[in-house]
Amino acid sequence: MKYFLFLSAVVQLHVCQAQSTGVDINQLIERKKYVQAETELLKEIQVTTDKDVKDRLGEVYGYQGKWDDAIAIYKELTETYPQVSDYAFKYGGVMAKKAQNSNRFKALTLVGKIKENFKKAATLDSSSIEVHWALVDLYISLPGILGGSTSKAFDYAKKLKSVSPIDGYLAMGYVHEYDENPERAKQDYLYALGLLDDLESIERNQLHYQIGKICGEYDLKLDEGVYHMGQYIKNYTSLDGVPLKWAYFRMAKLYRKKKDKPKALKWIARALYIDNELEAALEEQKKIEAMGTLRS
Repeated sequence: MKYFLFLSAVVQLHVCQAQSTGVDINQLIERKKYVQAETELLKEIQVTTDKDVKDRLGEVYGYQGKWDDAIAIYKELTETYPQVSDYAFKYGGVMAKKAQNSNRFKALTLVGKIKENFKKAATLDSSSIEVHWALVDLYISLPGILGGSTSKAFDYAKKLKSVSPIDGYLAMGYVHEYDENPERAKQDYLYALGLLDDLESIERNQLHYQIGKICGEYDLKLDEGVYHMGQYIKNYTSLDGVPLKWAYFRMAKLYRKKKDKPKALKWIARALYIDNELEAALEEQKKIEAMGTLRS
């Protein structure tokens, strides 16, 4: 399967209501102290049946890449609260992350349940940006024999456009990109970038990545691309859809396009430090090294 860009990338954080230990769970998570947050939440589980505590524990498992533990939490929550869209979405999401980090055979055994839960989440909440993105990505990522379909992906992208125009144009561009129609993709991406000024803030980290990627791929607003890719890297957690090595690669590409060789070399080195066999990064390194005089 292709690399998921958006599957399970977003977790809607909320205030954990049960705080009998006197510890601020939200603050621990903000500081990325996930092990301590897990310990405190496990204490809470012993004294409360509050679904929000279980939900937050599932999130913390996800931040640590403990996919089996997260799956167990969200399986229980979806069975207990079958009408809650968010739990179905997160259940499908953590299974998608497990698939992403498993061998091909194991990943294929999870596809049916992933699709089932994302579709259920979409039925329960037709206005969810995250769920629509997940379905777009799912149908793009899957091979046709397992139900992958660019036409279905495009249908969900169009539905997403009615919920969030910027996400809709990004999603349609994404589908055109994978359908090998770069001109249509660029047109949709340009529309999306034109809507950036209308946003008061960006709450979903993967949107920063997508904007940065587009700017680098299509030589559009490179300074803006650097900013957004930097925000993605700054706010990155293991729940985000694209690993840091790809964000570093994208940042290197942006700086090469800006003709800033020193910074391009710095970022490509970071990407290759994580994965020295990353083909795209190795190719980018050659392009950077072939640049002219170092920028002062």
